[in-house]
Amino acid sequence: MKAFGYVIAALLALLALSALGAWALGWQSGDWSDARGPQLAWAGTIGALLAAGILASARQKASTTILSLLAWAGAFLILILAYAYRDDAKALWARVRGEFFGAEAVVTVGGDVELRRTQDGHFHADAEVNGGLVAFMVDTGATTVALSWTDARAVGIDPASLTFSQVVMTAGGPVKSAPVRIGRIAIGPIERRDVEAAVMPEGIDGSLLGLSFLDTLKSYEISGDRLTLRD
Repeated sequence: MKAFGYVIAALLALLALSALGAWALGWQSGDWSDARGPQLAWAGTIGALLAAGILASARQKASTTILSLLAWAGAFLILILAYAYRDDAKALWARVRGEFFGAEAVVTVGGDVELRRTQDGHFHADAEVNGGLVAFMVDTGATTVALSWTDARAVGIDPASLTFSQVVMTAGGPVKSAPVRIGRIAIGPIERRDVEAAVMPEGIDGSLLGLSFLDTLKSYEISGDRLTLRD
């Protein structure tokens, strides 16, 4: 078994060196593309690792060597599958996060953005606003995006310098808000610039994602506990 292991290890090492040498020569002459070169280098590296593993296990019993080879084969198979399905794995992980954190946008394969209904019965979205992060509640009854006093300051808007002349209805009755324009709002891959908005007076908590953003979308649809935003 030891002799067999040495032979296999030598063959794999020779294959690895040949692959790396061919890649190096081809790279210098321009025969290899940017895609094929790294792939061949990766194959040569795997061959070298296998050769080292077999050489180390050749000193053990036959049964131990076979188990070691199977373990190596299984590990490489898992790595290959993980690489081949990396995009699906990212989408699955994003969906799992969305189940636990409803405000986190889940980007579907088709590029849509999905939000999960949270325990309060509403849809929430963590959006990037002017480089800062704002936790919005989605409100199809709000005509504009509404920023709380605190959130406005967090994204670089000084509420104290604004004119609160616009009357809006809230759960507590009519209040005066200050009209502004938001430079950028992004939820996942969906991005809008120069969005009409309003800053709410101090003491009113929570920011709303209203129709001035939602109506710019191709569509938005509620199905069960999911809100889908389509750009």
